[in-house]
Amino acid sequence: MAISGMVGAVFVSDKDTAPVSFSNEPTTSSAGYIRYQITDPDLRYWPKDAVITVKVNGITETDGFSLERTGGFVVFDVPLDAEDVVTVSGEALTLVECGGFFNWSVDAEGDSEECTTYASNGWRERKQVQKGWGGSAESYWGDDRFFANIGDLMVMKLFVDKGEAQSCLEGFALITSDNLESAKDQIITESIDFTGTGPLYPRL
Repeated sequence: MAISGMVGAVFVSDKDTAPVSFSNEPTTSSAGYIRYQITDPDLRYWPKDAVITVKVNGITETDGFSLERTGGFVVFDVPLDAEDVVTVSGEALTLVECGGFFNWSVDAEGDSEECTTYASNGWRERKQVQKGWGGSAESYWGDDRFFANIGDLMVMKLFVDKGEAQSCLEGFALITSDNLESAKDQIITESIDFTGTGPLYPRL
């Protein structure tokens, strides 16, 4: 499955600023009381290796939920009650924008392995064992921001519209290649390839 869009942005963790610790920060729930986002927008990007503690009504939860570390979401397996209070503790990255681009394209993919058995009645069966995503984008070259961050973990935001809603796809990714092109009497352009590490989340 391929998705394309007009503009995007790349954010990296500020290397001069250590992750910011936070404790018992409030969250805001969406309709259905399954998804809860940390309310403070400056604390919404959590390192992949940071311990995030989730509490419901002051009691620490150890299962029954998943974390979306880009965006700062706690997603519960079953709905909570409307009066439940969810708080989170942990660390957040301080992000700085290292570049913007256009004409982006992203592909989601899945690897599978054959698992045919006698009970398959002669039909070949396969089971998904791994998922991933990656893509490419273009930009007008101005400095070495992309090149300097090749191999570093960063937050990729791929916008699907220009509206105030800031609808996008976002996730952690690595820039794997950076190519410059310069033709006579034309602006220098730059193309990058990136590979996702972890899920790509829709924010639509």
